[in-house]
Amino acid sequence: MNKIIFTGTASGYPSKERACSSFILQAGKKLYQFDAGEGISGSVQRCKIKYNEINKIFISHMHPDHIAGLFMELQLMYLDNIKKPPACRRARLDIYMPSEALKMMARITDMFYLFEEKFPFRFKFLPVRPNPVFRGKELTLFAYHNEHFRGNEKVIKDFRKPNKMQSYSYIININGKRIFYSGDVQSENDIASLLDDIHTAIIEGLHVDFKSLAEICAFNKVKRLVLTHLDEKSFSKPDRLFKIAKKAGLKKLVIAYDGLRLGL
Repeated sequence: MNKIIFTGTASGYPSKERACSSFILQAGKKLYQFDAGEGISGSVQRCKIKYNEINKIFISHMHPDHIAGLFMELQLMYLDNIKKPPACRRARLDIYMPSEALKMMARITDMFYLFEEKFPFRFKFLPVRPNPVFRGKELTLFAYHNEHFRGNEKVIKDFRKPNKMQSYSYIININGKRIFYSGDVQSENDIASLLDDIHTAIIEGLHVDFKSLAEICAFNKVKRLVLTHLDEKSFSKPDRLFKIAKKAGLKKLVIAYDGLRLGL
């Protein structure tokens, strides 16, 4: 059965109860991971996910609440696989991310002594290159640049930073359904043109005007809106969000929490 398992639903402000952004998409027998926020290693174990069967990881952008958990996740896979005979070890792991980060990631993994040469399996960092980013038997993945990093231009220019402000939203075609994942955005305007014919829209709730987002989703006849990346106040008291969604004519609103499983 195809399904989505939420392994991190907190905002950029660390939460006592929720890990930072990530979810697992189960497509047939394969597992695909989106983002790797702090806490992903504990979450996959609590959710009883066979993390060694995660086939590929797709990172939306390089903010720490979407990438910082990757290093402990690699360490978890290393420690688990090193104890197994070679025939029982996991296969290669491909990690897709904005191209601006590729050279630095190789240096960071070395800094953490996560030497690829020492691993019992191969892991490789690959660039997000639209489009499609990835095409497999189970799904096809498309990436769309958004303006989440807008506002950093002056610092980048004045101090000659190498950053390219690469941030992506994804559309996943799976078994005749289109799944949308916003990553983080500048505003709902970044994604308004991408929501046509979407079955499930997984959208971060921190950087959008929810009234406007609900109206956009209703206009595009999104079948199910899943809000994630909410601050603690909105997450613990979502009644206002449900009232706005109902008034906008939204078909279904779901507030994501760590451990939530949604069938597709």
